[in-house]
Amino acid sequence: TRESLVLLEFVKSDSKLIAANDETFERVKKMAVGESIFMEWKPRRNYQFHKKLFSLLNFVYENQSHYKSVDNLLEAYKFKAGLFETIVTHKGHKHYKAKSISFHSMDNDEFEKFYSAAIDTSLELIPMDRKELEDTVLRYL
Repeated sequence: TRESLVLLEFVKSDSKLIAANDETFERVKKMAVGESIFMEWKPRRNYQFHKKLFSLLNFVYENQSHYKSVDNLLEAYKFKAGLFETIVTHKGHKHYKAKSISFHSMDNDEFEKFYSAAIDTSLELIPMDRKELEDTVLRYL
């Protein structure tokens, strides 16, 4: 039987990996000495960068009148950046669904590309230059 995938989080300390939370600690504690596991290596995305995106969204939302919520604005940014999938019904009708920007859905490089596209889209909505917008976003953090 195949065991289900479990996501565990570790922090590097010297040359060892240490459990980063209670769930990970408990799972490792239950392992027998000498037992091995396979790991898929995925560095954690920068949380501060994620906060920076929402700082940008909040600033743009407060300085425009077209979008009804920050969530609507985020969805528009995803579509503008091509971050969506096309779903074709059995009758051939196309529907579009925005993809997730969650930590598990994107790595740092993908998120950085999305953030850059979000800055570009913001500049279409807000009359500022890039440097001024980026400086303003940092003040919103």
